[in-house]
Amino acid sequence: MKKYLYIIIGMFLLLFASCGPQQDAEELVEQFMEQNMREGLNISGIHFTDIDSTRFVNDSVVISLRHQAKRASRYQGNIKYAPDQPFKQLITTRVRYYIEEKEYSDTYYLDMDLTRVVAFKEN
Repeated sequence: MKKYLYIIIGMFLLLFASCGPQQDAEELVEQFMEQNMREGLNISGIHFTDIDSTRFVNDSVVISLRHQAKRASRYQGNIKYAPDQPFKQLITTRVRYYIEEKEYSDTYYLDMDLTRVVAFKEN
């Protein structure tokens, strides 16, 4: 009986360990990519770096990144972001992926609540 209890507790711990900020960030970025990449691109092998915070991206940098994103080669030009607000600190992650066996990489900047993509850049 104790053996089954340990197994159940272990399963719950694994479940809770797999959910968290990293998972939330990855889901948010994948959703953003699906909604905003150009039609017909077959993305595969998506890999994320660990999320990290940054204070070096201020509002003017966000505006510049959004302006550059309009000319991004793999994304649609009409990307819609959530309403602007002052950003004191952002979460960042880098995404590596493949399109037709060619490797690409983008850097994403997310709000601290991990509810929206604030900006991104193609690397």
